[in-house]
Amino acid sequence: MMTTTLTANGYPLNTNPDAYAELRTSNDILKDGEALRERMNDDGYLFFRGLLPRDEILAARREILLKYAAIGELDPGAPVMDAIHCEDSAIGEVNLRAFSESVRSGLAYENIVLHPTLLAFYERLLDGEPKAYDIRWPRFARPGEGCGFHYDGPYMARGTDRLYSSWIPLGDIPRIEGGLIILEPSERQTKLLAGYAGMDADKDKLEWIGLDPEKLRQRFSGRWLGADYEAGDVLCFKMNTLHGALDNNSPLGRCRLSSDTRYQRADEPFDDRWNGDVIEAHGRDKVFYPGLGRWNNKEFQDEWKPVDERGRLAL
Repeated sequence: MMTTTLTANGYPLNTNPDAYAELRTSNDILKDGEALRERMNDDGYLFFRGLLPRDEILAARREILLKYAAIGELDPGAPVMDAIHCEDSAIGEVNLRAFSESVRSGLAYENIVLHPTLLAFYERLLDGEPKAYDIRWPRFARPGEGCGFHYDGPYMARGTDRLYSSWIPLGDIPRIEGGLIILEPSERQTKLLAGYAGMDADKDKLEWIGLDPEKLRQRFSGRWLGADYEAGDVLCFKMNTLHGALDNNSPLGRCRLSSDTRYQRADEPFDDRWNGDVIEAHGRDKVFYPGLGRWNNKEFQDEWKPVDERGRLAL
């Protein structure tokens, strides 16, 4: 039975006021580049309500969910936009490489990650022309699924360190269905994770920093920050912002749909794992397809699934 308790990786989230709080919105400083940079430096994130048009977000949601419905991941008896999970999917029979590429390259989805309003924000934050990474990460989280806690830097930042992630809910995501949570920055966290922050996930074979949010909070101090997200919201954060996702504990069996994209200045070096005409990322034998089990991200398997020569699941 699906729980209505907030959990992360199966561990309960401490929701006492000294352990969990709401994300601070930054709509009030959206047009002020200097203020944006100062707050990003202080808080490690910027959260905007209604930054992107809701109707365009929902168009991207529909585009992506129709593709998941086509491979049987959604209940055929429910409206596609409700994203109700179906246990009897054909995921083991499809070419995951082709499927993943089709989801990432949809026009409605591209219109979101390259939206003029989002790029204009990044131009102010970066004080220069922004460019999104060539690869994008739309995330489909089934009931019971979440994400371990980590920094993005070791996975993304072989190029410039002036790089930011944008997490965009592709639909309304009440916190019971998961969504991103961020740990407030602290001197203790910075000191304890200084070595980790400079690592390379591929070369150093990194796993998640941890799975239990309360143990991590006690180790690094600070509060976890989250929200009930709505279509149109955008959450941006630094490469050394500790974050992960709450579990999707939807009482309706709804799948959670969101997007991760990275942005930097166009005139600075890019991480070649994620940019260029041919992107093989963690290897040609792996395809971005989150969920389906938990491995503490060993060999990246929580998010990148091994496939055979025909692109089929090889777990």
